[in-house]
Amino acid sequence: MASLPPHNPESCNWRCGLESEGHACSAGPKPRGVCPGAAECSPIRDGDRWLCNRSEQRGGPCDLETPGGGPSPDGLCCLERQCRPRRTLRAVRGDWVAGAIVLALGITMMLLGSAERNEWIAPGPLTSHHAAVVAQGAESCATCHPNADDAFSSLITQAAIGDSSHNITKGFRLTQSVLCLDCHRELSVLGAEPMLAHGISSEKLSEFASEDTIACAVCHQEHHGAGYDLKTLTDGRCQSCHQQSYKSFASDHPEFGLWPMRRRTRIHFNHASHQTSHYAKANESFDCKSCHLLDPTGDLTARVDYVSACATCHDDDINKSFERGVAFISLPMLDDVALADAGLSIEQWPSDALGDFDGDVSPILKLLLAAEPNANEAMARLGYEFSFFDIDPTDPNQTADAATIASALKRLLEEIQEEGHANFAYRLRTLLGAEVSDVTLAELMHGLPVELIDQILLVWFDDKPEPEEFDAMEDRRTGGGWFVDYKTLSLRYRPSGHDDPFLKAWLDVIAALPAAHAPLRDACLSEYSRLGAPGACLTCHSVDQTPGGKLAINWRGRYRLSEPRGFTHFTHRPHLKQPELMDCTHCHAIDSSADLEPSYASTNPNHAALQFVTLSKAACAGCHQPHAAGDSCTQCHNYHVSPENTSRLPTRFP
Repeated sequence: MASLPPHNPESCNWRCGLESEGHACSAGPKPRGVCPGAAECSPIRDGDRWLCNRSEQRGGPCDLETPGGGPSPDGLCCLERQCRPRRTLRAVRGDWVAGAIVLALGITMMLLGSAERNEWIAPGPLTSHHAAVVAQGAESCATCHPNADDAFSSLITQAAIGDSSHNITKGFRLTQSVLCLDCHRELSVLGAEPMLAHGISSEKLSEFASEDTIACAVCHQEHHGAGYDLKTLTDGRCQSCHQQSYKSFASDHPEFGLWPMRRRTRIHFNHASHQTSHYAKANESFDCKSCHLLDPTGDLTARVDYVSACATCHDDDINKSFERGVAFISLPMLDDVALADAGLSIEQWPSDALGDFDGDVSPILKLLLAAEPNANEAMARLGYEFSFFDIDPTDPNQTADAATIASALKRLLEEIQEEGHANFAYRLRTLLGAEVSDVTLAELMHGLPVELIDQILLVWFDDKPEPEEFDAMEDRRTGGGWFVDYKTLSLRYRPSGHDDPFLKAWLDVIAALPAAHAPLRDACLSEYSRLGAPGACLTCHSVDQTPGGKLAINWRGRYRLSEPRGFTHFTHRPHLKQPELMDCTHCHAIDSSADLEPSYASTNPNHAALQFVTLSKAACAGCHQPHAAGDSCTQCHNYHVSPENTSRLPTRFP
């Protein structure tokens, strides 16, 4: 009979029942606890006999003299033991553990199915901000956690097989973020797609990073107690997406490049020339803090106004440029002989305005005439920067265009007389492709009396005498306002000084012309940019190209508190506590060799004009060490950025 495999009681759940008698079989019980009934030996054949070969450990060979002793005639062992196997300690312990697990699961399922389920599973208290607005009690979890009030069986089903009704924006994983945005959507920095990295739109993001959505809870983790800062992020959290690892600011961060001067200043102010020339000639001290003031947050980013900083030097020049007023409507000189030779005539054109072609057309008048297609085409053929002085009387085409423009001008005066300010609104709406607000129209007209148009038509075209109050109107120029210059046949407005709303409003309208009128727009702006132009506004106020193809004039300098949130933030407040940093030039050293003119000749606002020596990383790294001022990513970088600030994305996401 073949022997059974050796039995290892340490790895089994059953022990031989004869173990206590010292006769445990080597095979041991079967896996289900059944005794195999094994013989004690395997007899061997010797000729015609069978011999017992039981080992000495089991008592040695059988006594053949004992009846029934020894192998049977068939060669089978006469000793076959049977027992009742017993459970091992390992098996008994396993039964107890399994029972305890089943009991624990049962109690857990009972608790999860009870009304107090949410209170039992809450991982910790809320921060003070959320605790103040979230309802208290078991139902409070549903304020932020979708499905929190579902039955336990429903949660198990969703976890096991999913729920097809939950998509990417209302899924089991991201629905919590949707609930976050229900409260926080009003934050402008979140943008239209807050679930994407940095809130950057899909079109822009695809150039730099993955378009996978990111749940709010990835970075903002609750249930850490009332005083926990939800905005706290580790560098590791940032670098889980930004694969280039920065072990420290001092060793790995790249140089700043153009930061903080990503764009030119909105006001064209040359620090070097003012410091070395203008202030020196006036015997004035060039002190940074006389112009750069504390803002409401205590940071040094507010600017002093024009009256306090600039008026003393610039008011005289501005007022001189306004002495003749701003030409609104003026009659050009027409060559009546050339018109007659071409078979053209302008009825009742003033005799004082006949002779040779001469006279300029003001930018405002060009704008109003351009609303008429025929006049606009004539000006386009002559070139929008044209002057009647440049018209060739021997050229019939130019003579015809001059007659078209003169007729449109006379028609403009007649329509204003009949319709009043409504005619201006109609013409501007035609050019801009949009309605002009009542406030803007009021600034453009600035109380223009229609009676002046009546007088112009009577005196200029009906050959009536000049009104008796002519001298009084001349005197009125010194106080600002409208007046008629009968000597030059022009209607003019004299601004009251710097920041007069009339000229500012017309410049804004010119800049806002759509791209289809770009040649007209550029010619008009060029007229106000030339040396000696009324107000010299565009000497200091830069013009920016907007994403929509229009232009915008910067009437105010940078005001940090109204700017859209960008990728980088900086505050002077903690830095000014250091004695050596109280001197602004410690970080902002003026570059006297810088040429600013090319930057302001362009309409590209990101054409940076570097007036200062580039700030180096070493200037910050001395203090920003882990053991000192700190060098974590979020000390200087924002995650959520305003959509308006994504136009200057980095060249790559490292």
